[in-house]
Amino acid sequence: MSFRLWRKRNSAKNSENAPSIGAKKGGGGIRPGRGMLKILGFHEGGPESIRSLLGVSSGPIPYGEGISAGFPDLSKQFHSLGVKSIRTQDYANGSFNVMYFFPERHADASDPESYEWSQTDKAYQTILDIDADPFIRLGLSWRNMLDWGAFGIQDASGYAGYGPFWSGDKPLSKTMVEKGSEIFTTVVERYTDEQKWGSNPLENGYVEIWNEPNIIGINTVIKNNGFPNPSNKDQYEYSTEFPNYMWDGTPEQFYKFFADTALALKEKFPDLKIGGPGLHNVGLGLPKVTPPGSNYKNAIGLEWTKNFLEYLSSRNVELDFFSWHLYSSEPKDYLTFYNATDDLLSEYGFGETEQILSEWNTLFDNDNASSVLGAAQVNAIWIALQNETDHLSQAVFCRGADGPFIPDGDGFPIMINSDGTNLGPENFGQHGVGLLTKDGVYKPSAYAFSYWSEMAGKEPIDLDQYYSNPSNDTGLYSLAGMRSGTLGKDLQILISHLPDQNDDEEIVLNISDIAESFKIDRDSVVISTVSELFAEPSKIKVPKNGQFTIPTNQVISIKMGDYNADANIFFQTSALSNEVGELIASESATWKIIGGDESELFEIDPVTGELSFKQTPDQFMFNAENQNEIFSVKDQNEIFSVSVEASSESDVVTQKIFVEVKLNEEPMNRSGASIYLFEDIAGQSISDFSIESGDKIGIENPDHFFSFTQTNNDLLMKNSIGSEVIFLDVDKKELLASDALVVL
Repeated sequence: MSFRLWRKRNSAKNSENAPSIGAKKGGGGIRPGRGMLKILGFHEGGPESIRSLLGVSSGPIPYGEGISAGFPDLSKQFHSLGVKSIRTQDYANGSFNVMYFFPERHADASDPESYEWSQTDKAYQTILDIDADPFIRLGLSWRNMLDWGAFGIQDASGYAGYGPFWSGDKPLSKTMVEKGSEIFTTVVERYTDEQKWGSNPLENGYVEIWNEPNIIGINTVIKNNGFPNPSNKDQYEYSTEFPNYMWDGTPEQFYKFFADTALALKEKFPDLKIGGPGLHNVGLGLPKVTPPGSNYKNAIGLEWTKNFLEYLSSRNVELDFFSWHLYSSEPKDYLTFYNATDDLLSEYGFGETEQILSEWNTLFDNDNASSVLGAAQVNAIWIALQNETDHLSQAVFCRGADGPFIPDGDGFPIMINSDGTNLGPENFGQHGVGLLTKDGVYKPSAYAFSYWSEMAGKEPIDLDQYYSNPSNDTGLYSLAGMRSGTLGKDLQILISHLPDQNDDEEIVLNISDIAESFKIDRDSVVISTVSELFAEPSKIKVPKNGQFTIPTNQVISIKMGDYNADANIFFQTSALSNEVGELIASESATWKIIGGDESELFEIDPVTGELSFKQTPDQFMFNAENQNEIFSVKDQNEIFSVSVEASSESDVVTQKIFVEVKLNEEPMNRSGASIYLFEDIAGQSISDFSIESGDKIGIENPDHFFSFTQTNNDLLMKNSIGSEVIFLDVDKKELLASDALVVL
């Protein structure tokens, strides 16, 4: 038997200058194109839901020292988009780069004075201030290697800033092998410090070791007239004489550093998910190319990854997740990479390891990442990931905002010839690859992302029968989700139709049949399309016949619902549980209690909408007659009322809720019960076990008691003082939890 106790992160942040993120009516133009907010009541969905693959790289703070001034804080935009996770990669001022917070490579890693935390702390705090989860990347960001310089002839160019960089002979690999695990243990200690941050922001979170250590280009020596596309190993060799952008040592040195760090972190932080290495896509031997193109990078890359996994297996490294990167405009490429990774992990004994796509976007050529077509492509990719990748736990879009990354300005060398010329694309266009411009203006892909945030958490439903041709062989990518509550339902459909050049088949969606099947008023249907650059989504009327022809190469969102927003909510719960239920709305909303006759008895999670009593109701509904007798029960159920407010970027609405507490327990006298305290009682036997579901045991203070609930073969016991929970095995009569409080 196994169980896990979960604890929510404290929403209070340790910052005097935290920006105000609370939603305001109208949204201030931050998140245009949203529908009216409606409270749907208490959640009635099933256990499965559309995953929150809503991560981005870096942000939301302004770009820091060493670059041009004038970049705004984009916290409101990030919050409005629905960003749920931020990977600490590509901060232009160097934040979270190891040589930034540990500037002197020869310093003592155990000495607190060896670290400089100011900018990194600031970046971390802004993630917490928008209620996003930090996804910690340990290592360094992409850089044009100020001190390395490809083949010694490359001038420093490209991304501005990035702070200091170590110098010397192989500074990165030597320092990491020697003291990397100690440095990064110090990093994780800092960013899990409950006293510093008010809670542990990384509770049950993710820590990724490194970024693209296997990226191939300038560290491959071409010989025997094989340049630039060698076809066999006689024409190329992997060399560490010329370092790659992320690692200046041998692959074997990286394997050792990674294993040492993973083992050290897991020992000290067993509840964290530790993984990596942010694999560059060639590490999977993909994508294959046909002659005259060459697969030499694939051959080197796949060999690197197999050796990496074999080494981790030999060291018994517990790899919680394996992360990889892909930039492609073709959704099926992502599925090919995902399946190849699944096979590779299983081959080396990591079959249960989560996959994380920790960098992804379309191709960058000719401004594609900022175009309407690019938005349709990323929308199709996100849909494909939802539909076809069960083991993918997170996806991190690269990146949140353009910032200073203007490729036509400073260049973006990915691969460099032996003469120093760039092998990368000639034209990246006028914008970077972010969802937002550097000034926070929405690009088409930002609207797609906002639709994803609306879909996340809904129960997936199959609408294939309502399409004239539902197959993605025609380039159709579709995802539908339903959110149902006690007051109504909200259905959303997300679509991209990406036909190839030879496919002119129209695809029609029968909206009338969908509305009839789900008992939804057709007048509630709202169709939005992202069809113009730097413009809000367009609204399209539903055709009179209800047959909607899907536009090609656009992002389409269709929303409809059945609402009863004027009604009050009535809900029933047990006197032995403080949980009431999870409130849901038609949009992502922030929740708070604003009144009600017994509002002081309730609390609500501002993010999840989980409404609960501050104490189990039996604590304030039972009255002790004396210290030796247990509580007298009121003759009838009681109803408590509370008013809640939900606020989104489009609206603010309120709702009155009546909660009826069911009293089905009989009064009892357990004055002879004995209470014993233990620091750790795991495994101790229960010699005189006679407690049944629904029993309550009193102790000296009549306001303190223990309540029991039967769950399968376990008895759940809650203590009214601190709500500590233990599990008892009824058959074995054995206590199963540590730090429990009583034995009977």
